[in-house]
Amino acid sequence: MKRFSLFRYVVLLAALWGLAYCQQDDVAPDVVLQKQDTLSVASLRALTTHTIPSSVQITDAGKEGIFTLLPADRTSPDDLGLTLVTAKGWRYRRMFTGAASAGWFGVTTSATDIGPALQAAVNAVDQVTIPDGAYTQLTSVKLRSGLTIQSNPGKVTITLPDTYVSLVSLSTAANAILPLENVVIDGLSWQVTSRQTGTFGTIYIDGPTVNNLTVQNCTSSDVAAKDSTNWLTVKIQAGKTAKNIVVRNNTIQAKRMACEIFNHDNIGIYAGTDIAVSNNYFHDCRFGLSLSGPLDGLTVASNRIKNCSFFGIEIAGAARNVSITGNQFEGVFDKFLAGSNDGDGNGSVTGGMLVSGNTTIGTCTGGIQLFNGGAVQFTKNTFSMTGLLELAHSTKGGMFTNNTIESASNKAI
Repeated sequence: MKRFSLFRYVVLLAALWGLAYCQQDDVAPDVVLQKQDTLSVASLRALTTHTIPSSVQITDAGKEGIFTLLPADRTSPDDLGLTLVTAKGWRYRRMFTGAASAGWFGVTTSATDIGPALQAAVNAVDQVTIPDGAYTQLTSVKLRSGLTIQSNPGKVTITLPDTYVSLVSLSTAANAILPLENVVIDGLSWQVTSRQTGTFGTIYIDGPTVNNLTVQNCTSSDVAAKDSTNWLTVKIQAGKTAKNIVVRNNTIQAKRMACEIFNHDNIGIYAGTDIAVSNNYFHDCRFGLSLSGPLDGLTVASNRIKNCSFFGIEIAGAARNVSITGNQFEGVFDKFLAGSNDGDGNGSVTGGMLVSGNTTIGTCTGGIQLFNGGAVQFTKNTFSMTGLLELAHSTKGGMFTNNTIESASNKAI
């Protein structure tokens, strides 16, 4: 028995040694060669050779670039734009400076939905440029802090046939405490043709605290859409704030509102501060611009507002430190300017409203209405209109000086 056991032990050792020997022969270590190969994305991903280049030049149209090997990285996901992974798990990282092209991540004019690829770009880099062209987007892209998303103004058109919402930031249970900060949206254009039902916004921000948001040089139209929607919506939820919002140099048509920024859930709290809307062309909307609720430090300047069936510019609620200057109104309105900046109109709100240097182009259908104007300073405006300057409720301390008002009705005020 002892001899038999010894024999079995020897046989087992021999088998293990043979197996180890065979494995050693079968697995050769990968060797990194200090060279640069020229490959397509597919060729790099399929790479299984034991000799690998230290860098590669990718040749795919729209995705060209130099990628360098990161030997220590074995976890980064393949996102097409910045990181490519070989079949054996080696990671190559794109070398670049400045903004990243959304095209690197698969945003192409031939894509049926650029949403997922654009989301990958937004997740990966802080500055994204969309190449010139016409695109289709079916799924919304979630914004994040520290992001600039841009294109050459007038050179990119994004059609939205399935959703009204192109860019969104919502406060959910998962990110309820995360603010949206330092975001720039620059130069994008949208054509909204969705037949979806609902009121949203092409840019729809509802929930997070917002700091330093700039939306500029954009265009949008939802004339072919089914429902009444906004272009830009910023809703300040209860317990949240919004500060330093800039909306400028945009050309917008929206069935409902071109721009709506409101604080309705923080009663008596000035949760929205330092909001500037300037040099925009808002036309053929229900409201051109609405800033409502307790807001502080509003600048509405040098906008052109045309054919807004309800209000052109609306300042609603107990806003304070409001400046409405140098705006032009044209076409048909119910009221082309409506303001309400003092809760009781008794002048108790510190920081009133200045309305100065505003004009009409031709004779506007409609008029002006100030609710609870308080200590409004209404000066140097030139208006030709069919309606009236209506002062509803109190305007204690208000001053109306050096205005030229012509009305087609039997009285102007």
